[in-house]
Amino acid sequence: MVICCYTERRWDDIVDAVKSLTEQTVAPQELLLVVDHNESLLRRAATAFDAVTVLHNNRSRGLSGARNTGVEAARSDVVAFLDDDARADPQWLQRMLEPYADPEVAVVGGKAYPVWPQGEAPTMLPPELGWVVGCSFTGQPTELSEVRNVMGCSMSFRRNLIRELGGFAEWIGRIGSTPLGCEETELCIRLRQRFPSTKILLDPEATVRHRVTEDRTTWRYLARRSWAEGLSKAAISKLVGAQGALSTEQSYVRVTIPRALVRELGRPAFGALLLAPIAAAAGYAKGKMSKPTREMPVTAPTKPRRTADAPPEPAKWPSASVIIATAGRVEHAERCVRSVLATGYPDLEIILVDNHAGDASPDLARMATLDDRVRYLREPVPGASRARNAGAAAADGEILAFTDDDAVVDERWLAEAIAEIEAGGADCVTGLVLPKSLDTKPQQWFEAFGGFGKGFERRQFGPDVPPPDALYPLSPGAYGSGNNMVWRRGSYQRLNGFDERLGPGRATRAGEDLDLYLRLITTGGRLHYTPNALVWHEHRETLSELRKQLRGYGTGLAATFLLHAMRPGGAKQIAARLRIGLRLLLASDSSKNSRRGPDFPRRLVFDELFGLVLGPWRLSTEMIRRWRP
Repeated sequence: MVICCYTERRWDDIVDAVKSLTEQTVAPQELLLVVDHNESLLRRAATAFDAVTVLHNNRSRGLSGARNTGVEAARSDVVAFLDDDARADPQWLQRMLEPYADPEVAVVGGKAYPVWPQGEAPTMLPPELGWVVGCSFTGQPTELSEVRNVMGCSMSFRRNLIRELGGFAEWIGRIGSTPLGCEETELCIRLRQRFPSTKILLDPEATVRHRVTEDRTTWRYLARRSWAEGLSKAAISKLVGAQGALSTEQSYVRVTIPRALVRELGRPAFGALLLAPIAAAAGYAKGKMSKPTREMPVTAPTKPRRTADAPPEPAKWPSASVIIATAGRVEHAERCVRSVLATGYPDLEIILVDNHAGDASPDLARMATLDDRVRYLREPVPGASRARNAGAAAADGEILAFTDDDAVVDERWLAEAIAEIEAGGADCVTGLVLPKSLDTKPQQWFEAFGGFGKGFERRQFGPDVPPPDALYPLSPGAYGSGNNMVWRRGSYQRLNGFDERLGPGRATRAGEDLDLYLRLITTGGRLHYTPNALVWHEHRETLSELRKQLRGYGTGLAATFLLHAMRPGGAKQIAARLRIGLRLLLASDSSKNSRRGPDFPRRLVFDELFGLVLGPWRLSTEMIRRWRP
């Protein structure tokens, strides 16, 4: 069960909504309350509710982002949603769950009865306009039936399908009190288009009571809400086409509204029945002519199927320590920690390394109270490599796993990576990294740049494995990413861990993971890559953040290869592959550059090249620091 909330003004409603879910004839397996970017409400809810998991919305501000946060945190097969100003009747959840006995059922919705501020409906709002106040309306089915979409205040989905579709579209939907909507409509349409055989059902016996405030019973709100409905439908039509977005509305306007107009002739409701569709049509026209208020997202990739050649699980699971270094991003770190806890790995510890340059963070320290398996460690000297090494030194596990605070791990992440280590004799295993969202152009450009993903097939690197390409072992895009790496403890220690002159928090900015992989491969070690060990990464949302990131990647790459050149045989390897490497970097038709679309900013290419030029100077800065007493 997921309830999303955003304001303390609805506190009494929130309490009633939570209470109604504790009184169901079928008890929910878990109850999640997602607070939409309101720290005061978050603290109040965390204190007030014992049997409720209170979460901060770690996605975009708005109802869609809050619902996606709830879906990510949920562990049940079915996720049901109740509005924070609605109260579920005792049999609501039971009626919601019963249709899921049919495996073709993907979505089940219920009916919402309005609770009017004066005890009865205002004369201006006939039952055909129940949607204006977020409730059921005349024209909907009166028995269990298939529908195009369900209502947001009373609905449920199979969790795996929401995740496969990338969740609710966060660029549409309600933000605070702004009466936009239709995010559940868009998701239902997208689901039916992707899985045509699935069923979306409405059960009128699954009922909730939805409180209507006084301000929603005015002519002004009616016009504003109807206008917003048109804007939302226009946004949906850009994603799924006008036919899909308006199929139900066409029947409603042709049949339901005319009948109601005849009945209400000469009454206040007659004017409302005219105003609502006119305002909605005007909003739709405006929306079709306008650019979206948020960038049009690209649906993020979904979790791939497990490969057929995946190794079996070991007879005995080794102990594992997951090290997460953070420079003070509390909300990101907590999200990451919770995702690792949710893996359910049998012998697990999490070491959260506080690498904030200032004072120790009490908020990070408090995360050790989330679970007995979480340990807090302070490392005041800046640098992700130093923080990871400190975490590894403090760890007790036979396996050392690393991810970043801006990542969310899949529930099978550890199990798949460790099964690969145990079955194949690898020193290190890296895994697939997919974007958590692609809502902004910079996030999409980072994927076009190359992203973190290394493909959907298992691969091995080592002394008895044929080289995968002409650049090997100097293949920066082949091995995997530092936000998804799992090591045998002994192998990691043999290499003395990360080089602390490299990586975020140091002048070199990056390169620490590639350097470690190179040292492993060139000393006879084995590295395996598996797409079954999956991590989701939160890409940079703005262009300025992305430019800084790519400059850092260029700097780190140059610094890594300079260090490699200082090792025996390293300079010879680089010289032999220099021409191929330069072509990969600069040629427009190279495997690195060919995926970039016509809108890919040229300045991002120059940012990476500028970083490469800075690399030697930045590395020399770090080396001088190390030599100083």
